[in-house]
Amino acid sequence: MVDNPIELLTKSQRAALKMTSATFNALLDAGRSGAAAPELVLTQVTDLLGAVGDLASATAQPLQDFVTRQRELADTMAGLAKLHADMAELVAAVAQRHADVVEAMERLSAPVLGLAGATSTATATPKAD
Repeated sequence: MVDNPIELLTKSQRAALKMTSATFNALLDAGRSGAAAPELVLTQVTDLLGAVGDLASATAQPLQDFVTRQRELADTMAGLAKLHADMAELVAAVAQRHADVVEAMERLSAPVLGLAGATSTATATPKAD
């Protein structure tokens, strides 16, 4: 059993092409021998109908599996996007709370730091290395 849906689809398409070729050859043979052996034509038409059914089933199931896997992938990606959006909101809320805490610390420490002659971190510029 092939796990890769693309590989399975490719294999089924190759098998379908072989069946189609064999079917057309059988149809041509039926046309050539129709006048000489009508019962042979009936057998060949029955075989042709069976080949068409086999062709449809050989192509349909791998294609359905591929579409199902793609739907699962799309659903997984949508869930991942939702999780990323939730995480972004959470990080933004944490960042805002942290900024609020820093601002409160600056307000509380400003009088003490002002007496000591230190500059506020809000207005201080970083030193170049």
